[in-house]
Amino acid sequence: MRSRNTLKLAGLVVAVAVFAVVTAVALSERPHVELSPQRNLETPNFRSTSLISDDMVSEQLFKSDGYKLLNVWASWCGVCKREHEELLQLAELGVPIIGLNYRDQKQAAREYLSSKRNPYIEVISDPNGKLAVELGVIGTPETYLIDQNGRILIKYRGELTAEKWNDIFSGYLNVSI
Repeated sequence: MRSRNTLKLAGLVVAVAVFAVVTAVALSERPHVELSPQRNLETPNFRSTSLISDDMVSEQLFKSDGYKLLNVWASWCGVCKREHEELLQLAELGVPIIGLNYRDQKQAAREYLSSKRNPYIEVISDPNGKLAVELGVIGTPETYLIDQNGRILIKYRGELTAEKWNDIFSGYLNVSI
């Protein structure tokens, strides 16, 4: 009788362990998507320089017709380099993308965009990460969906692949890749 109870207990422990492992794997593969905690609040007020032209830019970049993406990137970021091709495809399909160059050297960022092509309609230079902190950036890359009023609707952390674009963002802009 005692060995039967021991076997049942061992079976239960194994079943719980298998369930825990399967659950952990499933949760780790979920995209890091959240409705923005700033939902329906405008993007922060800021003044910075354009990486491309050295002109001053502000939050007015986000306030125009239609949805736009804000992509936080850096020339030193390996994951940013992997998602660059998807950003180029989106730009070619007419998706307006604003870049936020995060804690980067201007010359390195400019050289990267020159050699790999620039998918951005504008690039905000944020060498100290001040604007990124105000946006709640955790790391690179991050991509935000912003509406015509400058409100953040979606915040996505991680590599923006074609699959993630189609699952998360494409319905807003009616563009699939």
